[in-house]
Amino acid sequence: MKTDRTIATPLAWLLSAAVAGSCAPFAFASDDPKPAGQPASPEVAPKPAEEPEVKRNPLPPITWSDPEVERLSKLLVGTWKTTVTANAGTPEEEKVDVALCVTRVRSDDVPDLLYAESSRLDSMQAPYRQAFYQIYRFKDGYRLRTYELASQAGGAMVGWWTNADVFPPVRRRDLIATIDLDLNVSGDSFTGKTPYPFPTGRGGAVEMTSEVEVGPNTFKTADRGFDEKGNLVWGAKEGDAWTYARFDPPVRTWTADGNVFVVEYRRGTDELVCQNNDAITVHYLGFLLSGFRFDSSLDRVPPNPLSFYVNTQQVIPGFVQALLGANAGTVRRVYIPWEQAYGKYGNIRNRIPPYSDLYFDFEVIRLRRPDPSEIQGKSFPVTVKDNPKLLEQLEPVGPDGKPIPRQDAPPQPKP
Repeated sequence: MKTDRTIATPLAWLLSAAVAGSCAPFAFASDDPKPAGQPASPEVAPKPAEEPEVKRNPLPPITWSDPEVERLSKLLVGTWKTTVTANAGTPEEEKVDVALCVTRVRSDDVPDLLYAESSRLDSMQAPYRQAFYQIYRFKDGYRLRTYELASQAGGAMVGWWTNADVFPPVRRRDLIATIDLDLNVSGDSFTGKTPYPFPTGRGGAVEMTSEVEVGPNTFKTADRGFDEKGNLVWGAKEGDAWTYARFDPPVRTWTADGNVFVVEYRRGTDELVCQNNDAITVHYLGFLLSGFRFDSSLDRVPPNPLSFYVNTQQVIPGFVQALLGANAGTVRRVYIPWEQAYGKYGNIRNRIPPYSDLYFDFEVIRLRRPDPSEIQGKSFPVTVKDNPKLLEQLEPVGPDGKPIPRQDAPPQPKP
């Protein structure tokens, strides 16, 4: 999400002084004596610079470059399911339901971009593939281009096929074009095929081909990899394909207080659901919009879940909203806007810049309802809201993770 902000820097001040001084050298100091009998002017302390108010820009509408491109792209958009055989011909052979979720996303420099996420149906919170599609005009027809991610941003994108308004910004430099398919459009459906084999290094193959067939309620794909002798080493046999059908995915979504957006992938069976001041233990991962994973309980050795009381004296307000209503075993992904996170100061310890929207994955390990006397005196503040003492101790951090001078820091008492 973009925000309007103006940061006055010492360099900008010096430059303005240099411009003014070019007309009158040393105009900021004078050796001329005061006229006799005129009292000296009292020194006036400069007013501290006021930090401009930061407002969130409204999101631009999602638009299409061409009505026909829009019509064909919308045939792909939606949630799809197929059943495939995993580990065929081995003792571990099993039937697996696979979900493919496709949505339209915003991009300033890649028109008509679609995001696609593939996962096992029983673990949609952990997709095994993320890709992008783009249908564009080519000569007298249309092509479908696929992209892979060239950056670490994928971790921040998981699950946001549910809501394009919280999807991280996508730029052309984040993407690597992989294959093109020439499309043959017929009424409310189209077929596509790669015009020639494309190079690949996946699964022992040196080149690959791809075919698609898309209609209002069916989506067929057939990727094939070949070795240096032209032998099929992975993918569908000639004439075979993965056939998807539209379905309603087993996830719940809603917007909580403070515009915190929640995707719930799984619920536990316990009857106790999270309320304010409950004692909770969770495994979690935290991401910035860039995909940078700033914290994770699973990265510790050994993995160490976080235990705390669910209130804003121990966690940021957005995390409280993300947890309410969960029970032991619940798995969720949440979007927390900066207004409900670390605000204008960020969090230097975790390398979170100011005004950072955050994404979290979490799984509830344990949940219990403590006696009210248990939590008295055991909370510690980690947010700046309504806490002037903590506000004085915080140091803002820049986009590079380094501290920046405070413009509104209160004067420190002299010893």
